[in-house]
Amino acid sequence: MKARYRALVALVLLAGLGGLTVHADVTEDDRWPYPGPEALESDYDRYVGQETFVTGSVATVDGTEMVVEADTPSSVLRLRVTGVAAPVEPGGVVQVYGTIRPERTIAAERVEVVNSSFGAELYKYGSSAVGALGFLVLFFRYWRVDRTTWTLEARDG
Repeated sequence: MKARYRALVALVLLAGLGGLTVHADVTEDDRWPYPGPEALESDYDRYVGQETFVTGSVATVDGTEMVVEADTPSSVLRLRVTGVAAPVEPGGVVQVYGTIRPERTIAAERVEVVNSSFGAELYKYGSSAVGALGFLVLFFRYWRVDRTTWTLEARDG
C-alpha cells in the first residue's frame, strides 16, 4: 500500500515539475526585461532610449566600434555598437548590454566576449562530472539501497 502512495506522489510531483517547465518556457518573453533582436527588428524606433541585452557574432571591428549580427527567426539583425573597450575579433561572439540609439546603434555600457573554446567546454563538462561523481560517492557512503523493500536506509557507523 505504501508503494502505491509513493508512486502516486512521485507522479504528481513529476507532473507539477513538467507543468512548471512548460509554463517557464511559454512565459519567458514576458519575464525578460529587455527587447531582443526579434523586437528590435520589427519595431526598432519604439525602443530607442531603452536598455537592451543582445548576443551576436562580430562582423567588423573599427576602433571602439563594431558591427554585431544577431540572429532572429526570419533574418539577421545588424547593429552598430559604440563604446567598445573589450578586445574583440571579427567572427567572435559577444554579449552587449547598452542603450538603444537611433539608426540601429547601441551605446554599449558593457561588452563581454563569449568564450567558446574547446577548453572551456571541457572544463564545464569535466567539473560537472567531478561534482556528480563526488555527490554519488558521498551519498552511497552513508546510504544503501535495501533490495527487498527498494528503500534507502542509512548505513551503520
